[in-house]
Amino acid sequence: MYYQLKQSKLILFLLLLMLGGKAMYAEGTLSPLHVEGPFLVNAEGRRVNLHGFAQTFSPWFNERGTKWTDYDVNGCLNYNKGIIDGIMKAGWKMTFVRQHMDPYWSNTPGASQTYGNSWQGEADIRAFDFERFKTYLDLVFIPMAEYAIGKGLYVVMRPPGVCPENISVGGEYHQYLKKVWGYVAQHPKLKNNGAILFELANEPISIQGTRDRDIEMTQFMQEIVDLMRQYCNNILLIPGLVWQQHYNGFVKYPVLGENIGYAVHCYPGWYNSGVEDDVEVEYRDFKRGWDDNILPIATKAPVVVTEMDWAPKKYGASWGKATTGVEGGKGFGANFMRICDETCNVSWLLFTGGELLAQYDDAAPDGETFLTDPEACPRPVYRKYQYYATQEYSDLINQPDYKPTIKQQPPFSLTEEWLNPNIWEKGTFDETTGCLKTGQWGFGGWQYSSGLDISDYKYLVVELKQQQSCGASFRLFDVNNYWDKPAMYDFGSNTRLLIDLHQMKNEQGRAIDPSHIYIAGFWTTGASPIYIKDIFLSNDGVTSLEESLVPGFSPDAEVSYYSLDGRKTDGPQRGMNMVKVTETNGKTTIMKVCYRK
Repeated sequence: MYYQLKQSKLILFLLLLMLGGKAMYAEGTLSPLHVEGPFLVNAEGRRVNLHGFAQTFSPWFNERGTKWTDYDVNGCLNYNKGIIDGIMKAGWKMTFVRQHMDPYWSNTPGASQTYGNSWQGEADIRAFDFERFKTYLDLVFIPMAEYAIGKGLYVVMRPPGVCPENISVGGEYHQYLKKVWGYVAQHPKLKNNGAILFELANEPISIQGTRDRDIEMTQFMQEIVDLMRQYCNNILLIPGLVWQQHYNGFVKYPVLGENIGYAVHCYPGWYNSGVEDDVEVEYRDFKRGWDDNILPIATKAPVVVTEMDWAPKKYGASWGKATTGVEGGKGFGANFMRICDETCNVSWLLFTGGELLAQYDDAAPDGETFLTDPEACPRPVYRKYQYYATQEYSDLINQPDYKPTIKQQPPFSLTEEWLNPNIWEKGTFDETTGCLKTGQWGFGGWQYSSGLDISDYKYLVVELKQQQSCGASFRLFDVNNYWDKPAMYDFGSNTRLLIDLHQMKNEQGRAIDPSHIYIAGFWTTGASPIYIKDIFLSNDGVTSLEESLVPGFSPDAEVSYYSLDGRKTDGPQRGMNMVKVTETNGKTTIMKVCYRK
């Protein structure tokens, strides 16, 4: 199917060239894109990651109304075309632009955006005028998309405004998005255009409904996708909840259809990435947060980061406040770029204002300005984009074995790689001593983005090396939300907890389901550390499964060990293993076993 799709798009592309058609990629500068597995792929079958910037078509976001105003179409077009020209002249190796169909054009002029005593801003759709939207789609948004594509830039189009705090399936905002996208998807200059991608909403926060929010969110997006698929096959980028940070729901309940990707936002402070005032945040913590929230969906579909920037706060020139730092060490920017490269199918942009990017001069020496300070985003990103434009990078992402991979997470591993001391507040963990010190009223332990199934076991045994004096308790969550109500077990003066996995309840009496544990670990006041001796699954409350691996099998049975993704190992590994036991009579049994060696 993908081959047929690719072939048909290539034929269409060539026919348009021969016939002088008006499709926006007819100049031959861009090869139409589609989705194959977790990658964006062009008509020639090459994998593509895009790197770019963003534009918003309103006076305020075009240098605070100093360049054009009063619904001046020519002023808007001339200014924003000039920004694209300036960015190209400065040498930026851009390959896409995210263009906001700003509600400045589609709202009734002068309409109030205040509801009660609250200013709603771009989330207020009461002033939306559909006829104005249709008019300025033709006069502003499509001409700007045409201009960008003519300059060799793919275009991501975003709907007018931002999501309100709460959305719902069938609600007013849902109907608004359907109306906008239903019209856009039919437009002859936009539909089936392989140079244009559609980002279906901007920063949904929360969704209301009678079911699990992940099911609600998938249905919300699926209805928009199904509507658009009646008219077009453009790549559709699905946003996640919590300002485009939450995507594991789409792993459980995927949006169905072809040419589906996901639009992510990433700012300092998100995904454990730290902020300017917390320079001690490490690459490991940032990567752990990314892997929990973004990597699972990246293994299934391409990811496009449609908002991201950073700079020290003193410059007042970026949305994100942080420093570049050192790749693999402390800091936001260098580690963001490393994490995108490691994930391997992430396209991303710099959300800094285009007028600033157009002023960039790479020949200028390092200095103490936004455009010359290596700790601000323009300089390191400019040079990173130079690398992305090389044949070396293109060849790298087109290697057959180059794909996003989730490393199998063992349960309750007492290693610095897997135990996160910063799930709430900043803590530390030393795997050589087992010393965990949480932040004040903090929590450290393990997060399982897809849910850990320990329902095959009877008990979880948690042991400390000595008595604690920081109010420590062990907690297990069957909802992927730290602020939900977990099962809680206080240590008191004891150093050992025996947790019956099938009798767990939270403080409200609700049963905690061991078939999907998302968060588990230690809460403390932070007044002093705890020293962890061991934590293991057991069927008798005393013996670890390592010591009772194959009860009932003959000593002559052949035992083989495998990781959970099916790779044969030399022997049992700490954490979960697949074990294959073959008796001398040929009978084979396969079981899942947790080791604590």
